[in-house]
Amino acid sequence: MSLPRLLLVPAAIFAALSSTILLASGPTFWTVATAADFLKGTSDGVYVTLSGVITAGPQLTNRLTSTPSQIWSLAQAADGTLWAGTGGDGRVIRVRAGQPEETVLDTEETNVFALATTGARVYAATSPDGKVYVIDGTATPRVFFDPEEKYIWALAIDPSGRLWVGAGNPAVLYRVAPDGTSQVVYRPPASHVVSLATDAAGRMMAGTDSPGRLYRFDPADRPFVVLDSGMAELRAISSDQNGVVFAAAVARGDDSAATSSGGETASISIALAPPAPTGRGASSSSPSSAAASSSSTAGPRRSVVYRIDPNGTWEDIWASGDVVYDISAQNDGGVLVATGADGRLYKIDRSLDVYLLTGVDARQVTRFVSGARAAPLSAFATANPGRIVAVGSGVQTPARYVSSVRDTKSVATWGLVRWEATGPVTLSTRSGNTEHPDDSWSEWSAPYEKREGELITSPAGRFLQWRAQFTSQTGVAPAQLTAVTVAYLPRNSRPSISSITIHPPGVVFQRPFVNDDSAIAGLDDATADSRRPPGGDTAATTPTPGRRMFQKGLQTITWKGDDDDNDRLTYALQYRREGEQTWRDLKAGLSDGIFVWDTTTVPDGRYVLRVRASDAPSNAGDRALDGDRESDPVSVDNTPPSVTVETTRQGTSVRLILRVHDGRSPIQKVEYSVGGGAWQMIYPVDGLADSPDERYEISLASETDINLIVIRATDLLLNVISQPAVAR
Repeated sequence: MSLPRLLLVPAAIFAALSSTILLASGPTFWTVATAADFLKGTSDGVYVTLSGVITAGPQLTNRLTSTPSQIWSLAQAADGTLWAGTGGDGRVIRVRAGQPEETVLDTEETNVFALATTGARVYAATSPDGKVYVIDGTATPRVFFDPEEKYIWALAIDPSGRLWVGAGNPAVLYRVAPDGTSQVVYRPPASHVVSLATDAAGRMMAGTDSPGRLYRFDPADRPFVVLDSGMAELRAISSDQNGVVFAAAVARGDDSAATSSGGETASISIALAPPAPTGRGASSSSPSSAAASSSSTAGPRRSVVYRIDPNGTWEDIWASGDVVYDISAQNDGGVLVATGADGRLYKIDRSLDVYLLTGVDARQVTRFVSGARAAPLSAFATANPGRIVAVGSGVQTPARYVSSVRDTKSVATWGLVRWEATGPVTLSTRSGNTEHPDDSWSEWSAPYEKREGELITSPAGRFLQWRAQFTSQTGVAPAQLTAVTVAYLPRNSRPSISSITIHPPGVVFQRPFVNDDSAIAGLDDATADSRRPPGGDTAATTPTPGRRMFQKGLQTITWKGDDDDNDRLTYALQYRREGEQTWRDLKAGLSDGIFVWDTTTVPDGRYVLRVRASDAPSNAGDRALDGDRESDPVSVDNTPPSVTVETTRQGTSVRLILRVHDGRSPIQKVEYSVGGGAWQMIYPVDGLADSPDERYEISLASETDINLIVIRATDLLLNVISQPAVAR
């Protein structure tokens, strides 16, 4: 499979948004200079060349004075008259040069999905009641063909002047002579016939839905499958003058209909009906529109464009998440592609480079027309809203591009806007505090004209958008734009400590291997720190601990610092005894989120720790901020328990009564050893060691054992005392 090179520079001003340089202590630079993010913007009449230069595109003229909701079909007669079929109200509109449009046919059906012209005749196919009307000169329009099928999707005229009709549920292909007599040419194993076109040799081709296949018919009407796409719908077909055929297929979510041979009515309308109307004049009575609306939750769509050589070999040359509505082969070996749901018009050239020709303010570009096979584009139709747009030979002026919205994450102060351009290109900006521009945003600024840098006059805000305007002037080189850079200073965000972890007393971790590019042998810490880049992964975080160890009297504290600006952080630790108000400094200038506290330096007690984060390393003094968090109380107990021993005798037996006391912690365990033997665990008289005062008893068989016994008591914080049972 050949893959197109993504030079996809859309219909507007220039290769889009992309690199952002972040210097937390200074301004942020938003540079739009590549194609990758350009489709996030919108445009009106801008063209992008293969070299990535943005210029004004071909002149576009809306030929309608009214605004129907959708135009689903478009045809051009030999005299240049444009005929359009609408959605929602099922009308056929005629547009002639120098005259306003006129409604020639107003049908009872909801949609006119297909049109075809031959000589003075115009054929119009309607749905969902499946009729073909004929408009013949000045005669009153009449029903020309009325099949049993509910939907008619496609019309085409063959070289003999006969009308071919693609209908559905189930799929059927008719041929109708000029006198109205008809015959069934083929009933493909599919739900619908959705597209028709002739190839360079005059043979009829048909695309089906469920499954998405492309058929070609020989002079004897024998069908031949040229392409089985494996997708749900073979949406559009176009052939160039050299016999190369282009076809577009569309998937529906899971493509469940692509393998069926009949399909049900519900799945048909979901597959083929245009998107539900969204604008003024939308009709809720159209079953196809309702079905299409319900299908919007079925899953993401996918479109693929195929190129089929005269010898029958084919390749998929482009795949997109946009929904393809129509294609038009061009005489330079390329193909135009009309898509929704963002109203984009693409061109794929013969080298498989893909780029956007222009942008329109409609949800779908639905149909192309040209003067002859593979001739340059002369007009196209749109839906939501419906327009007929004529493509002129001149240059659009003014042409405009509006960037995507920049979110600075906080209220920002704007700096300079700079751009790289030749010819008359001006920029304007606007700002606001809502994600989508609305009437609460500022007005567009007066045009900036100093491309080397001009201070942005829009008010401070969180969001910013810029607009470029291209004008054409006689004797002046065409306007071109290649890059725009905006500087801004976002409000500094306050750092925070999202968590503090107090590890068990005495637990420490071996220092892991250093994995910092700035940790160079022989380089002092201050120099190493100054060589770290701002932002990035240098913001202090809790390092990955190494091997766990135990060290009496040490307390390990770890924490996680966060900063929305990605600033570098330093930390300071303070402590106070529980019940006191005064904080005492413990350690400042920490760059890692870990500290080991030697608790032997403070009296036993309960303490609260406070970790304070500062972003001063990445911000000037008047902008630096800090944030802090307090820990849960920490018990400090470095004093072992005390043990008192009483001896009671009864006959020859001896009993030792032990009273073990700890000033702060519960007693964890008490053990004894006789004559250097193994330690033996004993349990409190009440059976549960759960308090700082516990009573234990040891029964001895002989009084001589008393002098051989050693007692060991351990509290919960692992303080240990070891002493003989009797003083020696």
